[in-house]
Amino acid sequence: MASDKSTVIDKLVDKRGYDSIYSSIEEFVGDNPDKLDLLYESNFLEEPDGASLVDIEIIRTANVNTKGDTVSFDVIVSADIEIEETVKRNRETDSVSQWFRLRCEVTVKDSVKSFTVKNVQIYSK
Repeated sequence: MASDKSTVIDKLVDKRGYDSIYSSIEEFVGDNPDKLDLLYESNFLEEPDGASLVDIEIIRTANVNTKGDTVSFDVIVSADIEIEETVKRNRETDSVSQWFRLRCEVTVKDSVKSFTVKNVQIYSK
């Protein structure tokens, strides 16, 4: 059973953080296709040279810490990614899945003042 603190953070992520999380992963995927651990996922691409984010699913939050008005926590996300490869002048694509861990921070006074993604990294289940 989830703790009350995690439930509040989960709701906050859904309402205030989804767009920030999506755009942070989208930027990471676009800038770092070579860092994605996707080759074993693809059915036919051997050396992808591009990647783009299609969709995300927020799996859970973890590691919640509070310091003053700041709450920091991890968000575990499953992302659907389209990878691309040019083979003999033809562009081939495939859809794959990758998990991410995002370190996020929220500043709270009387209300939520900011939602910030501090770090994005590949997550191993």
